[in-house]
Amino acid sequence: RFQASVQGVPEKSFGLNHPKNYLAVPLAVHHHRNTADVVTGRVVGAVDSARQGAAFLGLIDDEPDGPRLTELGREVVRFALREYGSVDAALDAFRGWKRSRERFCDLAPKWGTLARRVVFAYPATELLVAEIEHMHEDRIAEPTLVEYLHALHPSFTVELFLRGTESVRRRVLTPDGELRTEVLAEGEVYHAPTVFQLKAMLFHAGILTERGAEPSNLAPERDVWKLRERL
Repeated sequence: RFQASVQGVPEKSFGLNHPKNYLAVPLAVHHHRNTADVVTGRVVGAVDSARQGAAFLGLIDDEPDGPRLTELGREVVRFALREYGSVDAALDAFRGWKRSRERFCDLAPKWGTLARRVVFAYPATELLVAEIEHMHEDRIAEPTLVEYLHALHPSFTVELFLRGTESVRRRVLTPDGELRTEVLAEGEVYHAPTVFQLKAMLFHAGILTERGAEPSNLAPERDVWKLRERL
């Protein structure tokens, strides 16, 4: 997980862009059938990505002998049992949400509220939300997010937003670690699990106003990171 040190973020990232795919994993672990079969048949085919993301969000411990529920994961199961009576009934609802483009917190408000809590378990979320709020307060234009964050949290920003390859780091950063701002206009230098998957999850959880985009489709100068509800 993203800890006090930001090292390893590119290796431990989200491969799916909808929080429902991670929320379903604790239900599948609790289910009496094989976890991978339940996830594949009821939720999403990318089982490994779903499990890795669920582990990264603290919903499961992905042990060598199989996934185990954390306390947060158990709370997701309790929520499902309270709302639906069984994990099977809850998973039936997940099956109905496949390929939906609607914002998750609007499509399933109670699940959306739970997703918001879980997404905040990812330590980068709290810092991102706090700094975007400061940008709103200071009336700073949203497209300067990476520059703004880099001035305050350089290691955090580099590891979270920029691709981890040596060639990209050399293009974007000077030998002194300063940003070459003109290169930030190129979508291909960004870390896809942040600008696509993480941003989409923050959108579905009701935190941001816009979903993410793959770096190949990203227009950084028009990429807005804006809170849906400002204080």
